[in-house]
Amino acid sequence: MKMAVYFAAALLMLGAAGCTFGKHKKPAPPAVVDLSHPTEKTNAPTAQPVSPAPAPVTTNTFLVTPDQTVTGHVATVNDTLRFVVLTFPIGQNPPLGTRMNIFRRGAIVGEIKITGPQRDDNSVADIVLGDAQKGDEVRAK
Repeated sequence: MKMAVYFAAALLMLGAAGCTFGKHKKPAPPAVVDLSHPTEKTNAPTAQPVSPAPAPVTTNTFLVTPDQTVTGHVATVNDTLRFVVLTFPIGQNPPLGTRMNIFRRGAIVGEIKITGPQRDDNSVADIVLGDAQKGDEVRAK
């Protein structure tokens, strides 16, 4: 029982000591010089009162903007004629003449140009640069 009392007292003393060491002293305010009565030895210009800068206005609103980029996938590839058939989400087929990049594992591997025909969620595009494989991602430039 005595041991528990000594242990509790030691914990109390350590806790009290920790609270006093964690506090920081505030810096002293800057000294104020009275320039209303300058002496002959002082050639200091009169000081203008300095007002503190206004606190920045912050708003805690969270704004979410939807991603408007068109993203599709390569459905089939014809290497000899250098064209691909692309699949896009319904209603998001890009207009004819649009140039897009081909991505494979996050790296650009080619460029295509939408030439048509377009039907439902599919579009046909010519391969302008690089190459394409089935499953590659296609995004607008």
